[in-house]
Amino acid sequence: MILKVFNDDGTTNEHKIEKELFYDEKLEEKISYISSSNKEENALKIFQSYFSNAKSILFDNTNKAIVKQLEELNIKEFREKDFSFIYFTSGTTGFPVGALKTNENILEEIKVLSRLFKKYAVKRVIVTVPFIHFYGSLMGLMYPLFNDIDIILKEHFLPSDLLDLIDDNSLVITTPLYIKSLNRVNEVKDLSKSIFLSSTAPLMPNIAKEFNEKFSSNIIQLFGSTETGGISYKYNDESLWTPLEKVETFVNELNELKVKSPFISNILFEKTFKTTNSEIQTFDYVEFEDSRFKLVGRSSQILKVAGKRYSTIQIEHILEDIKDIRKAVVFVNSNKDALRGESLEITIESDKEFLVKDIKQILKKELSNIKFSITLKIVDKIKTTAIGKKIAIE
Repeated sequence: MILKVFNDDGTTNEHKIEKELFYDEKLEEKISYISSSNKEENALKIFQSYFSNAKSILFDNTNKAIVKQLEELNIKEFREKDFSFIYFTSGTTGFPVGALKTNENILEEIKVLSRLFKKYAVKRVIVTVPFIHFYGSLMGLMYPLFNDIDIILKEHFLPSDLLDLIDDNSLVITTPLYIKSLNRVNEVKDLSKSIFLSSTAPLMPNIAKEFNEKFSSNIIQLFGSTETGGISYKYNDESLWTPLEKVETFVNELNELKVKSPFISNILFEKTFKTTNSEIQTFDYVEFEDSRFKLVGRSSQILKVAGKRYSTIQIEHILEDIKDIRKAVVFVNSNKDALRGESLEITIESDKEFLVKDIKQILKKELSNIKFSITLKIVDKIKTTAIGKKIAIE
């Protein structure tokens, strides 16, 4: 297995990935830190940690909340816990949580995903996402390792770079951000013998359909989280999610998804340790149709009007389709004492001035004649994480 890195100056670096080349007995069972540097360095450190049976804490060193938390850690407590890697959630919906992943968690999920991708006869994995996040490590490093498949990396992937590097039987590990970018390029290439995996954020059906028709390539969308691992998947613009093999799904009285699987971190860390017993109650509102489900959105991100439910993600995408709006972040503000109960807090990234009445007019075209109050804020820049997730506006 080869890790091949394409540099911006046109040169390439190649690394043979074998246990004998990475094992260091001094690291066995030792706690180490792997911070965000560059993809090549992170990949090599993660492989060394894995082959040496070490315990590594991966984190984004630009996230001040995580850095502060790590500075206050009692490392002795961590040595007593069973894990191989700790991955932190992005913190976009609250304080970052550390998910302790064992080799068993990772191996069980890789086996299931390997069966899902078997029919594509993958010969190379092209990775556009960072490895300090669980999705990047799982599919960008561990999946190719367990299947003896070469890895292709570039620190900064432009859409044109990606198209140049994709060959037959490629699996591209990416995000909705790259899918959108590829839709915008003028170049068209037949990618029917390759497959794309998209995760970390919702991919709107119209964008997935446009990509599928333009490049003749399928997108498999993976729904999950750092804590749960993969939960379900769907193809292209399908509306229903299919639970992954070995994943059991339920709903509570509020129709929020509950998950049980061997992929789930048994221990979570958020200032203190919590045990999950391999079950996690999410805040994702779902509607089941037999064994599959429709993902409406996070229960805290759903606006209820006249008996209908509208996801803030859906509203963000409607706004982002407008020419002068680069990004949008939408929150539901619930107020039981108010006449209508709920309102929207909308932040848009734009150089153009928009009024509340303009935003209402845009939304009414897509969501019919719905009435709700809006608080609007216009900013120069909405921050995003390394994997493209929009960070909550303070």
